[in-house]
Amino acid sequence: MNLITIGMPIYNVEKYVEKALLSALNQTYSNIEYILVDDKGTDNSMSIIRNILSNHPRGKDIRIIEHPKNIGLGAARNTALDAAKGKYIFFMDSDDEISPDCIEKLYMKMQEEDVDFVIGSYKRILRTGETLTDCINNSPCIHGNLEVAWQFFEKRNQFISICTWNKLYKTSFLRDNQIYCIPSHLNEDNIFSFQLFLNASSCSFIPDITYFYYDTPNSLENQYRWKNTSFRICLQFTEIISFEWNYAQKYRCERIYESLLSYIIFYIFYLSDRIRGSKVISSKEKKDFLKKITAFPLSFKEILRLKRKRLFFFIAALLFKMPFQITIFRFILEFSKLKKKIVTQ
Repeated sequence: MNLITIGMPIYNVEKYVEKALLSALNQTYSNIEYILVDDKGTDNSMSIIRNILSNHPRGKDIRIIEHPKNIGLGAARNTALDAAKGKYIFFMDSDDEISPDCIEKLYMKMQEEDVDFVIGSYKRILRTGETLTDCINNSPCIHGNLEVAWQFFEKRNQFISICTWNKLYKTSFLRDNQIYCIPSHLNEDNIFSFQLFLNASSCSFIPDITYFYYDTPNSLENQYRWKNTSFRICLQFTEIISFEWNYAQKYRCERIYESLLSYIIFYIFYLSDRIRGSKVISSKEKKDFLKKITAFPLSFKEILRLKRKRLFFFIAALLFKMPFQITIFRFILEFSKLKKKIVTQ
């Protein structure tokens, strides 16, 4: 049985880390190493972990890597990937849980299909135990150059999640293609998955629920939504758009290029709406951020490559930059979705 690495970032999760870690330690798959990245939180998380480490039979399989200071979730993912000795690597958050047979089932699928990564199904639940959603992946295996990217960016395959967790990756595939997060980012999934989908030539799915994602009101994800969107998060938005735009240039001669441009435009709309809704940055800062993320250095020739509908979206994205105009842009996109539904019926 091949060695598998489970990477887990640790930052201010004292209420949840015991259950999360025990779910990882109590796996049916036997050959696992655990890399816990201490991102220098201010609570009792690491003391709880060290207590578990000293009492659990698998304590010897845990490696704790300490950051010199708090850097961010993206850096913690990168640290785990760099330190991993496993042939495969699995990321999980320290406030979620995995099923006892999570790693075994993902590994068996990997042996069956031999793909770049395998995606499990997951359950989204509240801390009270109430189930919000069962996200069951029952899509067929995907093979072929840029086919994973085509399914995500063009077909918007709902079974291909942008989240880094609940996927078993070939470690060598991630390293060989330099698929990493931006170290300082809290919303680290975007850039990691953008690279992942474009570089992968295969992926597979299992319908079994292997991951339990807890919707926690005070989690990092929810802290930085909408009205609490901070200057730091807005700055990360501009870095994400810049990275994705530059990365997409590698594919200018591929059929996927138009889909990437469309994806980036839609993502800019989403980010623009969040910036507009923030209550913690000034009007001037909003205006500056909106200008930055709606700047498209496209040539006229490239614009003409867009299909008629996407060309319309592009022009709209250029025109509607100011906060009071984002609402109009939103109306345009929503109208387009409605029109598409009518046409396909």
